[in-house]
Order: sequence, then C-alpha cells, then structure tokens
Amino acid sequence: MLKEISYSVLWNKCPKCHEGNVFVSNNPYKLTQLSTMHQNCACCNEKYEKEPGYFFGAMYVSYALMVGWFVITWAIDSFWINSTGANYVIFVVATMLLFMPITFRVSRLIWMNFFTHFDTECNCKNELKPIL
Repeated sequence: MLKEISYSVLWNKCPKCHEGNVFVSNNPYKLTQLSTMHQNCACCNEKYEKEPGYFFGAMYVSYALMVGWFVITWAIDSFWINSTGANYVIFVVATMLLFMPITFRVSRLIWMNFFTHFDTECNCKNELKPIL
C-alpha cells in the first residue's frame, strides 16, 4: 500500500489508476500553474475534488510536513552544526519558502490518497484504445 501511495505522490498520478496526471503541470515551480488541477482523471474519470473545501484537510498534511522539516533541521543543527539562532531561523525560513511549491502539491496528493485507493482492477489503458 505504501508503494502505491508513494508512486502517486512522487509522480503526480491519479491515486485510483496511476495513469492520469493530477496537476496540469508536472513542474511545481511553474508558479502560474502551481495549484491548477484537472477536474477528473483523464484515464479513469475519478473526480479529484470530492466536495467544496475538500482540500482544506491538506493543510494539516502540509503542516505536518513542515513540522517534520523543522524537527530534522533542528536536530542536525543542535547535534552537529551549532549555528547561532539567527542563522538557524534564516535557514529554516528560506528552505521552507523554497520547498513551499513542492509541499503544497505533495500535501494535496497525500490527502487524496487518504480517501482514494489504488484499484488494481482499473484497466484504463484498455478503455483508451480504439475498437477495431
């Protein structure tokens, strides 16, 4: 199960069929299309936003990811680097801003995978082929 979730999250794929892209652009740093998502999967027609406000829960995932990053950098700084407080704060804030587009997308994809599970029986590839 973790393998399917990680594939969907890392490669911007539909959590149900792992074929269609969730976000329009695969580049999270293309800021004009950072939050632009497809309405439905191009392959299995899975609706991504289940209800209005569905992705508010992704904020909790984003918060957890950023807290994790803070704890990791704090541990590294406390045990090995021992930088001053100001330098540490500048580093953490700068890296959080740098990782914000990735965190935004990853948190939405993780949230979607909480509620939509990979369907091994989904044969989207066969549905897209023309019948001869």
